Amino acid sequence: MKKSIDHTIMAIETSCDDTSIAILRNGVVISQITHSQIENHNKFGGVIPELAARLHSKNIFKLINLSIEDSAINLKNLNAIVVTEGPGLVNTLQVGFLVAKSLAYALKIKCYKVNHLIGHAFSPFINESIQKIPLKSIVLIVSGGHTILAIKKNYNFIIIGKTRDDSIGEVYDKVARMLGLNYPGGPIIDKIAYENSNRNFLNAPITNLEKFDFSYSGLKSWVLNHKNENKEELLSSFQNVAIEQLIIKIKKAMKDYDLKYLIIGGGVSANRYLRQKIRDINDIYSFIPKKIYSTDNAAMIGNVYFKSKRNIKEVKISDDVKPNLLMET
Repeated sequence: MKKSIDHTIMAIETSCDDTSIAILRNGVVISQITHSQIENHNKFGGVIPELAARLHSKNIFKLINLSIEDSAINLKNLNAIVVTEGPGLVNTLQVGFLVAKSLAYALKIKCYKVNHLIGHAFSPFINESIQKIPLKSIVLIVSGGHTILAIKKNYNFIIIGKTRDDSIGEVYDKVARMLGLNYPGGPIIDKIAYENSNRNFLNAPITNLEKFDFSYSGLKSWVLNHKNENKEELLSSFQNVAIEQLIIKIKKAMKDYDLKYLIIGGGVSANRYLRQKIRDINDIYSFIPKKIYSTDNAAMIGNVYFKSKRNIKEVKISDDVKPNLLMET
């Protein structure tokens, strides 16, 4: 009987304000170390791209060394490097991309690039068998930069709806700023709203565009016009309507395309109210990432390497990042 050969990779994610390094062996995460820059950007109320890039440059090699130590491997044990190509902030993407290319060149191994959004789409299946991934499903990506509804057919993604203005994560941050709350606004608002969900909801408008697009500008304006109302009731009402817009589109897509599987990814997938509302939908099977894999992380980038070779491409020396990369394949 032949002994199986281990296949070990390093994954690098620097698309926004999290520096993340992961080591995966045979598709299983054996180490992930992530450095958050929230404290550095909090006073600005959002991410400053130039500052984020400088902090990535400062921390990335330290995290690489820590990940090697944590996983008890040698750099020479690596079979490949996998890195985020986009979308994201051009300055921050370039830090991870250049380090990945240089490291792969020095180690004489291949470097592969991954679409950050597709990383989120496969994130519920980190450390899971590839057989658990449905061949056809509705995919919802909800984050600070994106609100996308897509159809997944095998390894292809077709966008059927997206936000026409603010992403859902972005509107959470903007509402938090309006009300004097810290950045990022999502977890703070979720906590306040969830703990006060039994209060009476204010009459907030639900935007229901045709087909599958989203819009949060109207809800944002409504909060601004009611910011002197009771804060707990205001935030509970805001969250109820923000999430309900997602639920309406999910139900419509599941019905119109006659699908029963739903995959959710992105930082907002950690939202407790969203998770509860998804569980309340009858006759569907949902896949949501563990909270550690909801926000930007390197494990989800490395996971695509093992779960979907069709969604990775080898990096050439002349290649550069793609900050406006789309999800469609």
